[in-house]
Amino acid sequence: MNIGLGLILAPISLILMIMGTISLKKRDRLIDKGLLLVEVIILFGSFILLAGFYDPYANHIRS
Repeated sequence: MNIGLGLILAPISLILMIMGTISLKKRDRLIDKGLLLVEVIILFGSFILLAGFYDPYANHIRS
C-alpha cells in the first residue's frame, strides 16, 4: 500500500515543481517559494513511503 501511495505522490510533486519553476520565472516570490516547499515535503514523503522507512499499516502486526 505504501508503494502505491508513493507512486501517487511522486507525480503530484513533479507537477508542483513545474508550477513552482513557472512561478519563479514570473517573479512571484511568495507563491513560488510556497509551491517549492510543498513539493519538497511531498517528494520527501513519497521517498519515505517508496523506500519502506515508514509503513502506516504496520501497527497492526505485533510479535
